Amino acid sequence: MAVFMSNTVTVTINGVDLTDHVTSISGFNETCADLVTTAMSETNVSRIGGIKDSSVSITFLNDFAASEVYATLASLLGTAVAVTITPTSAAVSATNPKKTGSCLVTELPFIDGSVGDLAEVSVTWPVTGAISTATS
Repeated sequence: MAVFMSNTVTVTINGVDLTDHVTSISGFNETCADLVTTAMSETNVSRIGGIKDSSVSITFLNDFAASEVYATLASLLGTAVAVTITPTSAAVSATNPKKTGSCLVTELPFIDGSVGDLAEVSVTWPVTGAISTATS
């Protein structure tokens, strides 16, 4: 897969495919703590990488119908659930890898918007544990 348009990203949360309600996603944003190891005799800062961290940010089209966004996510608040993201709807492969991580559902706005806006809700959930990558 070469350069592609980001319109067929697939997203599942706790085994439920919510792709048709996702308008934007920034998934598995991995960071690493910056640990300073500079000793008194050094004249330049030295560092090592520390503990890794990650999060997933998703904007959903708000929907209260059964088996849709709010009904699926409301009971998950405070629990860690599997989140999977694949760049396209094509088969998982080396050029279309699937990332999976366990996210702690820490927030779920009931409603968020202004007069005339599209009804959307945005969440950012921290990842707990390691992220896996499948290529087949």
